[in-house]
Amino acid sequence: MSHIATLDPVPTVCTSLSGRHPPLWTHAKLRTLYDYWLGRRPDPSALPSRRDIDPADFPTLLGNVFLLNVNVNGDEPRFTYRVAGQKLSWLHQTPLTGKPLGTGLSAVHGLEAETRALDVVRWRQPAWRSGDLGWCGRGYLDFQELVLPLGGPDGDVAMLFGILVAIDPMGNEC
Repeated sequence: MSHIATLDPVPTVCTSLSGRHPPLWTHAKLRTLYDYWLGRRPDPSALPSRRDIDPADFPTLLGNVFLLNVNVNGDEPRFTYRVAGQKLSWLHQTPLTGKPLGTGLSAVHGLEAETRALDVVRWRQPAWRSGDLGWCGRGYLDFQELVLPLGGPDGDVAMLFGILVAIDPMGNEC
């Protein structure tokens, strides 16, 4: 499967976490961000908001993280990058901040990215994905991704907060 905005969809695991931790073999950066997100929830049934997230709390993750604005105009939300770390821009070979979800993807893959993002918004729960980076000529690398919903003032999902880590065949982050 793929990063909701960038990677070519490849069938694999898509796990809703719903209060559980990611799998034990998940990269430490994903576990760190997930635990941080859990700790920022005002109560177990509520989502943290963007105000609850302070990038100074996770400086070693910043190159891997992204924020997507959830823009509601009409029936379905649309998504744009509010922030995208340098490692995501490296994968895309272009800066992503300010660009719409699906930038650089074919129409079909852009639609798949939108669908995956909509699923996180509708479920209001984190989602985890993994796969390879063959879509960008780096099929020798794998990735793991975690996407976390952030609540708005009305309780709806206002942003998606995520992290993507590229991993080489030896298990090291790229």
